[in-house]
Amino acid sequence: MRTVRKRLADGTIKEYRYPRRAAARAPRIAAGTLDALLAAYRRSPEWAALRPASRATYATYLRIFDHRGDMAVTEVTRRLLMDIRDAVAVKRGHGAANGFLNTAAALFAWAVDREWLPASPAVAIKRLPGGHLKPWSEADLARALAELPEALRRVVLLAAHTGQRRGDLCRLTWGAYDGRCLRMTQHKTSTPLVLPVHRDLQAELGAWRAEARDSLLILTPPRARCWNPNHLSESMKAALEGIGLPGLNVHGLRKLAATRLAEAGCSVHEICSILGWRTLSMAQLYTRAAEQERLAESAVIRLETARVKPRETGS
Repeated sequence: MRTVRKRLADGTIKEYRYPRRAAARAPRIAAGTLDALLAAYRRSPEWAALRPASRATYATYLRIFDHRGDMAVTEVTRRLLMDIRDAVAVKRGHGAANGFLNTAAALFAWAVDREWLPASPAVAIKRLPGGHLKPWSEADLARALAELPEALRRVVLLAAHTGQRRGDLCRLTWGAYDGRCLRMTQHKTSTPLVLPVHRDLQAELGAWRAEARDSLLILTPPRARCWNPNHLSESMKAALEGIGLPGLNVHGLRKLAATRLAEAGCSVHEICSILGWRTLSMAQLYTRAAEQERLAESAVIRLETARVKPRETGS
């Protein structure tokens, strides 16, 4: 019982007793359903081992299954996943559709390993083309640096020189810069990096630091102490559209940085050391066009050199 004491007009205290309200119980999850699978997956060591950024991404895509939670896991078909992929593509683009497929593949591979299913319905579903973010060209970069507001111009310049993700750019502090190198740990991968700073960027950073006053962060918005990554993306999108550069974003500068390194003749390992990639496949994906052009040019030079050599004649 729940006891309530109340003081009456004559000063006496009277007690009233009421039945306690039963605590709300969580709805029971039926065995063998998608809800049960998702709950088990979120309790698993594999889920706990995901990096925070990856776990947040997975959680976003797994919410797509929420309104199908009472469906039996065995009823999830390849066709259903393809229909969901296509719906996500229409609403959010091919990159998000492929992100959903990657998450579904991880979920159902885990389900097969734990004997929820004999086979994964996500196997061999094709990813949609064009899921990669649009890269910047040198002309795009020059225009942005000439026409963007100063706060956004600094973001573009720092991203183009370092190739880092927007969240890491927003978190960079002056304490990370010693006048020659930037020292940081990537949030997504926990990869520690020491980035020697190009002399052109050193000059810019020197001027920014002189204006920084009490700010601890290298990049700051006009009327706030720090950039929120999502707000940065929204501000950058609107500003770029305003100067005639639609479809570009901060992450596209990461690809430009990789392309610049490849065109300068850097090896895949050297590019990985700057961008913080752990696998060579990512560097190869981002720099394929530059590498193809460099190798093709080398091949033509070899051909021209071979054709101008005088032919040897017998005596």
